[in-house]
Amino acid sequence: MSVNARSAPGPGGEPRDALRRVLERFDVGVVVRRMDAGFGLLPAYTSFPWPVDRSAVVRWNVDLILRWIINGTVPDDYVRSELHELLRARAIAGQPIEDGILVYRRGARMFWEALLDLSGDEDRALLIAESDTVWGCLEDYLDLIVGEFAQAYADQQETPSTAGDRRARVLFDRLCARLPITVEDRDRAARLGFDLAAPYGPFTAQLAGGSAAAHADLASRLRAAGALAFTEGVRVTGLTAPEFGWAAFLDDPRLLLAQDPPVARTELAAAADQLRALVAIAGRSARRGRVRAEDFLPELLLADSPGIARRIVDRVFGPLEEADAPDLAATLRSLAANGFDTTAAAAALPAHRNTLLYRVGRIEKLTGLSLKSQRDRTLVLLAVTWGAIDGDVRPDAG
Repeated sequence: MSVNARSAPGPGGEPRDALRRVLERFDVGVVVRRMDAGFGLLPAYTSFPWPVDRSAVVRWNVDLILRWIINGTVPDDYVRSELHELLRARAIAGQPIEDGILVYRRGARMFWEALLDLSGDEDRALLIAESDTVWGCLEDYLDLIVGEFAQAYADQQETPSTAGDRRARVLFDRLCARLPITVEDRDRAARLGFDLAAPYGPFTAQLAGGSAAAHADLASRLRAAGALAFTEGVRVTGLTAPEFGWAAFLDDPRLLLAQDPPVARTELAAAADQLRALVAIAGRSARRGRVRAEDFLPELLLADSPGIARRIVDRVFGPLEEADAPDLAATLRSLAANGFDTTAAAAALPAHRNTLLYRVGRIEKLTGLSLKSQRDRTLVLLAVTWGAIDGDVRPDAG
């Protein structure tokens, strides 16, 4: 696909000097943070479990666009190959192509709005005057994105394992929804080599640091071994019989596995959701191999009641945020991490013990909590625990 350098309207193909000077003044990090906040409200973005840091992906695209507009630097083959791999991860994870394109279209709009919002009056007026130049480049960028999306999804459709992944996902979803077993379901199971009649239990597995492609390969190998398995971005979920042989897979030191014994179909969806949360929580603690719910019961209790968990956080940390007292919040977290031992907490911060005791007094005054009360200490521990895992256990592509 050819890409027109519409960002270069001046003599010799160079961008207008005034526009270049305005764009070069922007702090890219601030633009990215503004866009991250907007993306956080877009389900098509938040529901996709990126295998890399989301902000880094946004920054990569912002840098690409700015180079394009400022220098007229059209993406070369290397940049296109990097972009192709990013979009291929979405295809492998089974995200609808329309959702992926929507994210980029919204991103172009958020990029433009961030430029306007972060500009002074004079620079904003120039941006508006040069809006055809900026949006000409953004339209070329979106044309490139759509073309690469189409190619990435076409390539993935040609991968033999993709059909098996789709069949496994559809069959799993139908079983969770307690829909009647149809002829089509039996056909899907037969093609996958999965015994619908036998008892089966849910599992979720994750390869620490593994890419979406690595997880797609894991799902394919699990299906070949007789599991009903499909990818969810950077994890694999599915069903196995009780006697399924996990030993060979557990030889991989990166593997994290959460598994339940056979459950009734009425309980399957809830059990699978709890296993996804367990893997997310355990992964954060650097655990590997098999993990049990019994090892993370407080975290799972909070994950099962996120509304109450957030109310606990608001109860404990809300007054400190209102008072704009990050030092007090850090002190409270240190106390929780050190069993409310003031000497140990002071050493960990570090702070003089008298300073810490002064902060404790301010915390108790602002929050109304007594840090000598076991009940209030429990609230603090729960608030700190949820703050550590909240981002990991939000509902996602599963």
